[in-house]
Amino acid sequence: MAKSGSNHKGGNSDGGFGTICNGTDLARILGVSRQSVTTFTKKGMPVYDHEGHRKSPRYDSAACIRWWKDLELQKARGGSDADELDIDEIRRRTELAKMKKEEISLAVEEERYGDVEAILEELGHSLATIRASLMALPKYAAQLEHKDATFIENRLEEEVYRMLEELADFTVEDDDSSD
Repeated sequence: MAKSGSNHKGGNSDGGFGTICNGTDLARILGVSRQSVTTFTKKGMPVYDHEGHRKSPRYDSAACIRWWKDLELQKARGGSDADELDIDEIRRRTELAKMKKEEISLAVEEERYGDVEAILEELGHSLATIRASLMALPKYAAQLEHKDATFIENRLEEEVYRMLEELADFTVEDDDSSD
């Protein structure tokens, strides 16, 4: 890495007493990836010159650190151009929203979504039936009090499975009479 300015220690530097470095070295100094340095350059980070290997950009580390600090301050204040979406991102999000809206409209037309009130009403009836069956279970068990334990266990298991099957058979009844 070469030092900026007229002497090797960076004195009398136009850029601000930083080190003149390539993008990889700057990424290491800033603690970011090399790709981030490229992104920052596209966003306006100052380039010292294009005299690096194969005419790649070189950077004054001090000027870049000041630029990055200013960018972060603007972001924190909420007044940064970097926070604004570019036109391609806006178009992409707009198209995505349109596609989602069309999918929902098509699903409603194809009746993939049911009437929520009808579903809740049917579910309420099913749950009421299950609740009544569960509340009747102690009375059912009392009828089995003089039977042996295996018999009682089997009968109660049958009753519980019957209730679970009733719940599993839950479907929303289609009212075709309204068409």
